[in-house]
Amino acid sequence: MNGKPETGPDAANGINELSFFPKCGSGPGLLLLADGNVPETSVLARARLFSEEGYVVHTLLTAPGASDIGSVATQLSDRSEITGGLVCVAHGDAVLAGLEAADRFDAIVGFDATPEISKDINLANLPCPIVFQFGTLNAPESAATAEKLSGNLDSLNGDRVYAWPEAAPGFSLPGHAAFDSRVDSLAHSRTLEIIRRVVGPHYDYVALFAEHIRHEFNTRDVDSTMATMIDAPYVNHVATLAGGVGHDMLKRFYKYHFVEQNSRDRSSVTVSHTLGPDRLVLELVVRFKHDQVLDRYFPNIEPTGEYAELATVLIVKFRGDKVCHEHIYWDQGSALKQIGVLDTGDLPVAGAEAARKVLDEQLPSNIFMQNAWSTSDGKPI
Repeated sequence: MNGKPETGPDAANGINELSFFPKCGSGPGLLLLADGNVPETSVLARARLFSEEGYVVHTLLTAPGASDIGSVATQLSDRSEITGGLVCVAHGDAVLAGLEAADRFDAIVGFDATPEISKDINLANLPCPIVFQFGTLNAPESAATAEKLSGNLDSLNGDRVYAWPEAAPGFSLPGHAAFDSRVDSLAHSRTLEIIRRVVGPHYDYVALFAEHIRHEFNTRDVDSTMATMIDAPYVNHVATLAGGVGHDMLKRFYKYHFVEQNSRDRSSVTVSHTLGPDRLVLELVVRFKHDQVLDRYFPNIEPTGEYAELATVLIVKFRGDKVCHEHIYWDQGSALKQIGVLDTGDLPVAGAEAARKVLDEQLPSNIFMQNAWSTSDGKPI
């Protein structure tokens, strides 16, 4: 049912509604609202996204009033597919209607709300946490509304106001002239931060990613690796641009340029991991011998037989319980130096000591700036 809409409970009463379900068929409820100026295609794209995040999404495709929202929210709360609570995500003029029915929700997220909300709603008495997000580029009225709201909300309750000065109103709506995918991704994480905290669903990203890398490095099963990811995933090894965008390109990369290009003596040590509402950040030290072709590390370079130790950072984005994309970072100068193909001379490029210092903070600091370091010796601290 993921991404496939069904007619909602009030369609017969003249309210144009659609529901979208996660693959598991159930989850917390999310009522998605937009005013009449938002293209239907934009609303449907948002609905599909939230269903992939694990929510039972219900959307009203006509401009709703507070009574409509209250009626629909009551019916949604009685649906067996909805477990864990009900939240509201609204855009434009529909934010006000959502706030007027705030007693029906566990949290509300409002995008590009109109200035009237600060006049017509007593924000101090809202029964649930509220997050406002504004695109303020070339929109002084939106910027002023965001600033005013910031002083009227209870941050201890989880209320937040986010102003995005590099994006214009409409930045979060695919197909809108102002849509900005980068800022939208940041704002989506802020949305998930509040609604996951209040109603879930909660995913064990560490365990999910462990299963992903088990198939990458242990079973070396490409189909099982791809099964841990969304339908159109993306992987980028930043230093060499290796990876792929979309299912077929990434599967080709894994099948012919990854799973059989891992030394048996490869090992890694986790230094830290950081969890966000839709991300896992891993800091690692990776060790391997360059005893076979390694396209993702050293494209067009024949095996040298040398060892490398690399401080590595993985930023893994999830969508629901699936890996959405990975950005993998390491110091390519250090890597090339360690396998003996880059003569760094007097350039400040560290070898294995860079990775080792990540593991042992007591190893020497400032080894490349000793002359400069000596100039501050004895100066007051």
